[in-house]
Amino acid sequence: MIKSLTKFTGFPLTAMIAVAGVGQAKPLLTNSQETYVSACLDQSDTPERIIEICQHGLSDVGASDRQRIEMLDKLAWAYYDLDDMDQADDAFAEILALNPDAELGLQGRAWVYYNRDDYAAATALFRQAVSRKPNASNMAGLAASARRAGEMDFAEFEEMMQTALALNPEYTWAMRELAWILEDHNRQDEALSLFRTASELDPYDPYAEYGVAFLLSEQNDWEAAFDHVSRALELKPDFVTALSRRSLILLMLDRPKQALKDAEAVIEAEPDDTDGYVRKARALSDLGQRSQAHEVLELAESRVGQGSYLLYWRASLLADDLEYEAALFHIRRSVALEGADRFDHRLHADIALGLGYTDEARDAIDQALGLYPDGEFEQYTNALVLLVEDRFDAAESMFDSATAAGLHQDYLGDFLAALVAEGRFMQAIKMRARYKNRQPDATSDAQRSN
Repeated sequence: MIKSLTKFTGFPLTAMIAVAGVGQAKPLLTNSQETYVSACLDQSDTPERIIEICQHGLSDVGASDRQRIEMLDKLAWAYYDLDDMDQADDAFAEILALNPDAELGLQGRAWVYYNRDDYAAATALFRQAVSRKPNASNMAGLAASARRAGEMDFAEFEEMMQTALALNPEYTWAMRELAWILEDHNRQDEALSLFRTASELDPYDPYAEYGVAFLLSEQNDWEAAFDHVSRALELKPDFVTALSRRSLILLMLDRPKQALKDAEAVIEAEPDDTDGYVRKARALSDLGQRSQAHEVLELAESRVGQGSYLLYWRASLLADDLEYEAALFHIRRSVALEGADRFDHRLHADIALGLGYTDEARDAIDQALGLYPDGEFEQYTNALVLLVEDRFDAAESMFDSATAAGLHQDYLGDFLAALVAEGRFMQAIKMRARYKNRQPDATSDAQRSN
């Protein structure tokens, strides 16, 4: 049985029709040759007006099942655009009640489930939709849902997304989805190219602009990243993720007052997310308000709870203030949590090393290297640990590896000072001579900045 249309409105259809035109500045039908059915199927308008027009059209008993399916599809997507997933789902279900194999209903319900993060259900529906019509939207939806549901590996995901883009080379959603997964797999250049292409195809897409800004910031191109993240916020002022990223970018551009303003806006918008608190604490620290910075992070933990990201920055800012024992307390808490990463373990090693806890530093840097053996900063910290272990030749070799991996030569002076502190004067002199004619590399992006 077909569900009643009162399911969509919350009150009887006849009552809805009676009030539909009240207060309208523009009549629902603007052409005397139109009917509500034709207007629903043909008109591009605001979601609110489309809903009213299509509801009128669906009340026409003379409409064919095919027309009803098309009107329900238009109605459902209008609800979807208004983020009313329940009403959208009901309209798509109405399509499937008319025809259980209707591709419009299968695809539409699949996107509703995707929006609700029910990826297993979305995958099943997208598979049916693809079997009916293997178009770009169905292929991309299936790839995205199946990957999130754990039913598809990266290689199959990429192949299906590339197929979707071959079917529709201007499908910007698929470009952005693929770009983010490529970024996760350290294929930043390809990801950046996709985001740029999406932005060129749709200059009003804030998500493409944000993708460009994100990747440029990961490459330390902070000025260019600022331009793109600001454009994303012009297009979508309530884009909190972009606001948080702009706060970080402003910090890296040495504009802490502006970074602080953005950070406070992030906290106001999402008080249960740690990002805003970390951004605010770092901005306050850069402004010389260290005690207030620590208070912000303490407040964040009381509100949000502990997490490696938050504890990392508590430890990092304390270490910056030379409060090593307090820093060690928090970084130990961080690395004890599930999800601790190489940044946590490397900071643990640095702090333990500063306190003379050589065994603890060795264990920590080994864990960091286990997660990221080719990291320049992981190798550099390892070189410092090797020095205090009296493994001087190995330490020099490790520093060379760190430099080859991208460590800036500004770190050479610190390493030579550490060698001298260990009484290795001649080794330091020879290293200085060996590096004398080398050109400095670009500053690496491997340090945690976010």
